[in-house]
Amino acid sequence: MTNMDTITQKIIPLLEQYGVKKAALFGSYARGDYDDTSDIDILIQPPKGMRLLFVRLKRDLEKSLQKEVDLVSYNGISPYLKESILKHEKRFI
Repeated sequence: MTNMDTITQKIIPLLEQYGVKKAALFGSYARGDYDDTSDIDILIQPPKGMRLLFVRLKRDLEKSLQKEVDLVSYNGISPYLKESILKHEKRFI
């Protein structure tokens, strides 16, 4: 995985399949300071009723990207980190 375009090309169809209407990268891949050990932080606005599918989506993203994924919903952002995450998010859906 080398850049945001490569990541988004792989995962946009998958996110759309799950009904995700809003998504962004955050963390090291959004900032461009990732390395081989970095996970991929993805922020989503899941559709209603997706709670049971959230873990499956995370697993499918990891399989597609061949990297560990930290999947977070906009409603699940820690209040302590929210400002920083939203300031640096790179939205792609």
